[in-house]
Amino acid sequence: MPISRRDKKVELTQVLKHAPKKKEHIAKVRQYVDEYRRVYVVTLQNPRTQKVSEIRKSMAKIKLLFGVNKVTTLALGKTHEDSYRPKLHLLSKYLKGQCALLFSRSSPAELREQLDAFRSSEYSRPGVIAEQTVWIASGPLPKFSHSMEPVLRQLGMPVKLVKGVVHLEREYLVCSRGNVLSPEQCRILVLIHKLYNDLY
Repeated sequence: MPISRRDKKVELTQVLKHAPKKKEHIAKVRQYVDEYRRVYVVTLQNPRTQKVSEIRKSMAKIKLLFGVNKVTTLALGKTHEDSYRPKLHLLSKYLKGQCALLFSRSSPAELREQLDAFRSSEYSRPGVIAEQTVWIASGPLPKFSHSMEPVLRQLGMPVKLVKGVVHLEREYLVCSRGNVLSPEQCRILVLIHKLYNDLY
């Protein structure tokens, strides 16, 4: 084939690497390890920025540090030889998924008591494992207006309009306990105002 003679856009700039940010994160982790007596790995399920901010504001004696798990593992150490402090490398195996390091001077029992005050129910997000099985009984759904019928049908619900009222043709399984929630299932749970899934 002949070579294209069109003008080709050539970028003359270089993208800066994130090495300084990685070094800052490693330094911050090690600084907090030196300052605080205890380090916990906290896994957040269904996190909301507002809730995390509330925890940070009201629990001033703790530090909650998020970051890339691989970089955090480098800060703590991967093996016994490169561990920043004795046995600190053992935390690295728990750094999986959406988690953070929580630095505190409190005992585990005291910390759990403080964190339990922030436990609240929220709407589930896609990808979260369902904590309970949810069914919708067949028959009229008076809380939905007639204009919602196409939306419910698009979400996979077997609905029809009968004299301007949305009817569910048969009993409908929204989600089963232990299964991963899809975006459609989460949307239905929001529509029927089903709150569950705690912050942590």
